Amino acid sequence: MTYEPSKLSALQDYLHAKTGLPYAALGVVGDKNHRGGYHCGWDRRRKDGDGDLADYSWQDSSRDSSRKTDAASAIDIGSFDELRKFSLWLVEQCRNGTADTQDIREVIYTPDGYKVKRWDRLHQSDTGDSSHRYHTHVSFHRDAEQRDKLAVFRRYFEGGKAPAKPSPPTGSKPAPGPKVKFPLPSSAYYFGPKSGGKHSVSGHYGRQFNGKDDTEWLQVWAGQLAKRGWSVGKGRTYLGRYGNDGKYGPEYERLIKAFQADQGLRQDGFIGPVTWRAAFENPVT
Repeated sequence: MTYEPSKLSALQDYLHAKTGLPYAALGVVGDKNHRGGYHCGWDRRRKDGDGDLADYSWQDSSRDSSRKTDAASAIDIGSFDELRKFSLWLVEQCRNGTADTQDIREVIYTPDGYKVKRWDRLHQSDTGDSSHRYHTHVSFHRDAEQRDKLAVFRRYFEGGKAPAKPSPPTGSKPAPGPKVKFPLPSSAYYFGPKSGGKHSVSGHYGRQFNGKDDTEWLQVWAGQLAKRGWSVGKGRTYLGRYGNDGKYGPEYERLIKAFQADQGLRQDGFIGPVTWRAAFENPVT
């Protein structure tokens, strides 16, 4: 059963004391009819019509999918005198990458009382529903369940210097080439084996996505690894048997897992939004 973890309870207590909001206006666990998203745990995850996982709060990041907990992982902050000011400040801290915001996945808020905006660490969405005109939603990655969440909030209410932004690993450099957006329809899709069902895009069926077929997109991703200095050509380490032919098989699985290990990602051998972006955006190590 979805529960409220102790670190979010501590944040709720703190905000209650600082804002004067009642606990009912500082929601953590969604009501019994709520399904999916960070207010729910694994027991209330969202599924599609075929019973497959269809919940962005588990699929978009290995930081979430690696921890199938029943803990809720978000808080809604109701309206108080400084809500908009606070929300804009918090988003600025997240954009600046301060160390005390690294566990925050998203902030859904309104800057003006009319337009609803979303800061999303994974760049999956930039808006939210109209209810966020009256409250600000903050989600935390699920692997942060046992970590303190008060630091950035204390800085706003009590002052203090922003902690330094984490530095990239020594010897790393920016990923080469322009960024290419994840080309599949949603985070429920991924590049994987042809036996994986409708959400698994394998390069074997000529499916079209954003102007290219699935084979071409898989070649684009592996080609980006070549730009990074990875061995992906015919006769090389990972795609030695077929070269970069864009048809998922054991050779692509090995390549993907090796790259995921290098980047500290979940090593499942599939290319979802996080593994896709890592090839184009993460520093080369």
